[in-house]
Amino acid sequence: MQYLGGKAGEGKRIASICSERLKSPDQLFVDMFCGSLNVVRHVSHPNRLAIDACGPLIVMWKAALDGWVPPCTVTREEYGRISQVQDPRDPMTAFVLFGCSFGGKWRGGYAKDRPGQRYAECASNSIRRKAKDCKGLVLEHNTFQQKHPGCWPPGTVLYCDPPYQGTTGYKAIEPFNSDAFWFWASQHARRGVHVFVSEGRDVPPEGWDIVDVQIDDQGGRLKAGPKKPRIDKLFTYIEANRRTG
Repeated sequence: MQYLGGKAGEGKRIASICSERLKSPDQLFVDMFCGSLNVVRHVSHPNRLAIDACGPLIVMWKAALDGWVPPCTVTREEYGRISQVQDPRDPMTAFVLFGCSFGGKWRGGYAKDRPGQRYAECASNSIRRKAKDCKGLVLEHNTFQQKHPGCWPPGTVLYCDPPYQGTTGYKAIEPFNSDAFWFWASQHARRGVHVFVSEGRDVPPEGWDIVDVQIDDQGGRLKAGPKKPRIDKLFTYIEANRRTG
């Protein structure tokens, strides 16, 4: 399924790096901005939690994990009707407004099929594959602000792929406060949580370091203007690593 900012190409590598911190089956892996599940699907661990601030998205994933199969065709008329209603309880809402929208952007406009590219069919197949990889996954609709430091035990591995600072957000959620997020992530790290954050910034925030860099040579639109290669960096909190080893 196309998803704005999704980690389709990088998910397996990110999951491998995060999994190095999962030493015990009793630990918890948390994907805080789970989006299209491109990271958590590659984490082989019995205790996995995926959270997102977009309610309709979580409804869709819960339905898929329960056996719901999305359709392989969506007409322009169906897209328009669902876009107008936006029923948060209907799994079709997120399926259509992400998976059948141009560029995978929420209500980004109906993505018309072209030779070799059938959007609804591609999204449906992707969701079914991920549902198989995510059996046993716990899903939660929530914001990072509601997950206060101390809510997860020390040793938890927390991966975050928040909206990148300075990039286009989407209207499915409220505007994102990057400064508040980085403060929140640091607070969790100081309580013994292993925190990894994907971002595109050049300079790490204070107390953080880069552990991996990935370049999307297909190009991504970071802001208005020509496309350019997207550079994703994976950060972790330095002081927390020194204390927990």
